[in-house]
Amino acid sequence: MRHECVPGERRAARRTRLAIGLGLLLLSGLGLVLSGCGTGGIAVKKDVWDAQNDFERRQAALSEKVLQMENRITAIEEENAAQRHQMGEISRQLSELDADFSRGIEALRDGQQQLGIELEGRIRGVDNDREADRDDIIERMEIILDEVTTENRRLREEIEGLRTAVASGGRHVVQRGETLASIAAQYGVTVADIVGANGIANPNIISVGQELVIP
Repeated sequence: MRHECVPGERRAARRTRLAIGLGLLLLSGLGLVLSGCGTGGIAVKKDVWDAQNDFERRQAALSEKVLQMENRITAIEEENAAQRHQMGEISRQLSELDADFSRGIEALRDGQQQLGIELEGRIRGVDNDREADRDDIIERMEIILDEVTTENRRLREEIEGLRTAVASGGRHVVQRGETLASIAAQYGVTVADIVGANGIANPNIISVGQELVIP
């Protein structure tokens, strides 16, 4: 069965490998120093001390670099874990949105179908109402047409009566705002005709209610 290491376990394994590598380097360096002492005579104690100090400084610098790399790797792993978590959350939200969208589309289809049924019923009702309104309008138009015909007949009779009165002459009672000129134009005669028929001394002076003979 495969075992996945968590970030802490991976860091511990790297540090173990680093310690082993550094120990091997240290042993190799000491071996070289000791071999040099054996072949070249007795080494000066100061040179050995200096060599050891230089090795330790290099080892410390290398350890610092390795530690920085471990911290960088750890940060990258944590960032990757956060991104995976974020991607998982986004995927979950997209799945929920897709489900909501599907439900919304289904609800919209059901609503459209119901609306179509309601509209069809309303259209049928409107058609029936229009049929009834059409019959009612026709009936009202016939009544109005009869009334208009009767009124036109009455107006024609009045006009004919006025024409007859004008043709045969008659009398006119002066109304407010009327003049001899307007009265003469109304009956198709001249001002002089009315003045002569009524013995008017001043054509510019007539009284409201005065009765004039129209020749």
